[in-house]
Amino acid sequence: HIQARYLATPFTNGLAATNAIAVGGPFLNGHTISIGPLDDGKILVDGAPALTSFPSTQDVAGIATLSYNSMGNVVDDAQVKLEKHIVHMDLPLGVHIQVLRWANHLNVRITMPPAAGGQDGHCGNFNSVAGGDDPASLK
Repeated sequence: HIQARYLATPFTNGLAATNAIAVGGPFLNGHTISIGPLDDGKILVDGAPALTSFPSTQDVAGIATLSYNSMGNVVDDAQVKLEKHIVHMDLPLGVHIQVLRWANHLNVRITMPPAAGGQDGHCGNFNSVAGGDDPASLK
């Protein structure tokens, strides 16, 4: 399970941006990983501080690996000149999540293979048909 919290920032004119992401559930054997922005967010594994130095890596019960460094591409070209603080989550089932931590928001990139039996979520249903990604078409 991958969930996000959205809040307005001083730069979004009242529009919501990703403020936190949490990953957990059965595919992490009950473990949880949560990440917030640099100014007031934390990186937590099972509620305890994680990746407290930069750069750093951490194993999560032998089922996931977290890395915190500056390696990776920005999602928004407007931020290309800023210092990058990126959490990489290598998770079960071939799921990789890259979380770019900025002062008061996050950019998130999720890469994964299609799930057996299908899937749907924030960015659609993974069938390469954009017209089927409207709320009425999703499960």
